[in-house]
Amino acid sequence: MPRLITSGYGGDVDVLQFDASARSLTKESTTTVPDAPTWSTLSHTRPVVYVGAEFAEPDGLLHAFSYDAQGGKLNPLGDTAKVGAGPVHIALSPDGRRLYTANYSGGSVSTVELDAEGKFVAGSEQTQAFKGTGPNKERQEAPHVHGVYVDPTGKYLLAADLGSDVLRVFDISSGIPSSLPSITLPPGNGPRHLFISPPRARSDRTLIYLIEEMGNTIAVFEVEYPSDKQAAFNLKKIQREVSVLPPDAKDTPGAWTAAELCLSPSGAFLYATNRCPVDNPAPYDTLTIFPVSASGALVRPEAKFLNLEGRGPRHIALSKDGRHLVVPLERTSEVVVYEVAQGREDELTEVARLKGVNQPTCAVWLP
Repeated sequence: MPRLITSGYGGDVDVLQFDASARSLTKESTTTVPDAPTWSTLSHTRPVVYVGAEFAEPDGLLHAFSYDAQGGKLNPLGDTAKVGAGPVHIALSPDGRRLYTANYSGGSVSTVELDAEGKFVAGSEQTQAFKGTGPNKERQEAPHVHGVYVDPTGKYLLAADLGSDVLRVFDISSGIPSSLPSITLPPGNGPRHLFISPPRARSDRTLIYLIEEMGNTIAVFEVEYPSDKQAAFNLKKIQREVSVLPPDAKDTPGAWTAAELCLSPSGAFLYATNRCPVDNPAPYDTLTIFPVSASGALVRPEAKFLNLEGRGPRHIALSKDGRHLVVPLERTSEVVVYEVAQGREDELTEVARLKGVNQPTCAVWLP
């Protein structure tokens, strides 16, 4: 049966088992990781999961665990690695020998080498800090890098800087990020995470969907790679500032914050989450489901809004076969799995909900 790993502010890294036929989600094991393990990423070359401790001080910390996809247990793998303060997102190079982190409170990107077993190479850590601010003096007083992503060619690293309203671009051909010109975004929108769609049946282009936390919007770009006609890496705008908010958001005034996004298996729909104000919570948060046009643009007038019956969807993840979507709900301490209707990927049906998961912020499906 499929298994998942969840982690979050509560300090637990849980292995959960999902039984689709029984419509159940159960906890198999719990590993305690101090200092808020808010993000987990699986290696695509080894049975290893990397976990970032966001609140570790004075440096951010990374933990590595080996796992048995059939046994449901995590085992510590080697020593920890020190990175910039506040690691909140992790990406891996295509060969699985380098790891990159987005460090929110440190406003930086770190690089760590990995050995053949997936362990951190001692002393290999390198951190690059940035400068910049935005118009929101409370949240954009300094750079706050929230997400890092390796493009489909494996040559570029993209970093969403919420604090500076820029998408930072790096050449990673040598393994170590080398800064290229950044992409400037609308002031105050607060770029958070990306979804990179490689060429597929619906489009022969590489598209980027960028979710902006403070603006509660999504932007769509086409990647233009260096060529005889295009000297530098560039993003061509397809669509800007598409709202992810449900129609009744106006009934709950305050700071709504968009969080995560991903494309449906066919690429015909995009799923995006939003979170209601912390100090004035709505009864529940929603998942916005956008049809995607042939150009890659989102069709907002035809969007659907799914009641998650809980709050705090910081992350979402599709199972490998695309049949299920998991949503960890941090503020109500639960994890929900939805079945994705085959041939109608805008129809999601809840099949399992596990309460009592300690403030989960991230969920990944084991292979």
